[in-house]
Order: sequence, then structure tokens, then C-alpha cells
Amino acid sequence: MAGALRPVVLLMLFASVLFVVDGVFDGVYPGGPAWFTGKYENLAEIAYVFAIINTAVAIMVARGSERSLQSRIGLSVFFLIERPITAFALGPKPIESVVTHFATAGVELLILVTALRVWRLGNAATDVDALFALEGSSPAAQVESRPEARRRSGAITRRNAWLIGGVTLALAIALVADGIYEGYVPGGKSWTTSPDGSGWIVYLFAGVVLSVAAVAVHGAKLALRSLIGIALILFIERSFTPFSMREQDPIVLALHAVGAFASLAVALVTAGIIRGGPSPRQASVRTLEAA
Repeated sequence: MAGALRPVVLLMLFASVLFVVDGVFDGVYPGGPAWFTGKYENLAEIAYVFAIINTAVAIMVARGSERSLQSRIGLSVFFLIERPITAFALGPKPIESVVTHFATAGVELLILVTALRVWRLGNAATDVDALFALEGSSPAAQVESRPEARRRSGAITRRNAWLIGGVTLALAIALVADGIYEGYVPGGKSWTTSPDGSGWIVYLFAGVVLSVAAVAVHGAKLALRSLIGIALILFIERSFTPFSMREQDPIVLALHAVGAFASLAVALVTAGIIRGGPSPRQASVRTLEAA
């Protein structure tokens, strides 16, 4: 593993440990008071899901995956928002759990800063894959790869931009519809941090995904990667919470299902666009400039 990556991977593994510790502090263990009870305030078991995802991404980053590093940057942004909010939004927690939440957010901030530094350093040279190499490629090979790296950073087509915007808007509508149906409207339920009044958080999710998509539609590579990470997190959240809460309302279940499918669609569409590369016109212009 290259020296530039080692701090990022070690911090990610430490974050996985903190996710597991948080679950234990919240009583999510066999025979514990919060072991899959189905109650909204005991959703701390999702910390184990975060730990599994984080560890899997850490392994891919350690193997030198540029895409995994960029996706982890997006996850860091999500966790920086999610960890402090869920420290209070899902009901009373022991002080050890609250401290762990904020400690994890601090580690996520370090991961974000360190990963951005590595990513920018890689782009300044050739690409992150070259930076990850233990010995690196020859100078000639690096020079030859620069035009290709520039082509990969070009803008996406207008059709793909509309496609990202469309599926992201569908996801946001599903999230907002869930909040409205649950009664989080003017004159409805109180917006609090207690378990019975924290359903408004879906509006925050919708705002985050729309904000990232507004940048991603212009072809920003980091925003595209971040959008994939956020969409996958929302896919897990929308799919997982109805079973954990033992939800019986068919409309709520339907809204969660729509949100899960829309989240998956956002992730798949964005990944397909990234694999497809920049628009032909943009690539040709950059090729002429390089020539």
C-alpha cells in the first residue's frame, strides 16, 4: 500500500471500529436492550451496516481504486452530517454513545481532509491510480497519460445531465412525500429531536441529494462520486428502516420502496455516466487542445 494512502485507510478502519463501538454502547448486541426491537429510537443497529460498508470501501481504497477513494469522500460528507444529528435525533442515548458519535464525526473530518489531499495530489500528477502505485510509472508514461486524464474530467452530455437531474428529483420527491404523509407540515407534527418528532430528517436528506446533484449535472467528477455514495446510503436507509421499525402502514411502506428504488436508480445512472466518460464534443476539444 502506498504511503500516501496509508493514513486514509487507517482512519477508515478506525471509523469502522467506532461504528461498532457505537452499536455496543446503544445496546445493540445479542440479548441487549436494543437488539432489533423494531423501535424507531433503537435504529442504532444501522451503525453495523455503516461499519461493513466502510470496511469494504477501505479494502478497495487500499487496493488502489480511485473511484473508491472519491466515493469515500462523498460518504465522509454524509457521515459528517449524519453522526451529529443521530446523536440526538433518535431519542436519549448514553453519554458514551453521544461521545462516540462526535468522535466518529471528527474522524470523518480527518478522512475527508486527507482523502481530498491525496485525490488532488493525484490529479496534479496524472491520476490517483498512478499515485497509488508503489514505485510509480515512468515519466514518459505519466506524460502520455495526462491527456487521457484530462479527457476523463470533461463535461457530461446534456442528455446525461437531464437523466441525473430526473432520477435525483424523483428521489427527492419520494423523500418529501414521506415527510408530508407522516405529518411534518405547517400545523402538523412538531419538529423535534425526539423519536416521535424526527421524521422531518427526510427533508434534510432531500436537500443534500439535490445540492450534490446540482453540481454533478455539470460533470464535476467529485460530485458524481459523492452522489453515488449518498444514493447508496439512502438506498440502505429506505430499505432497512421499515423492517427495523416493523412498519405496517402500506402507504409508508410504498413510499420507502419508491425511495429505495429511486436511490438505486440514482446510483446506477450516475455510475453508468461515469463509466461512459465525457461528452464526445468535450473530449474532441480537449484532444485538439492537447495536440
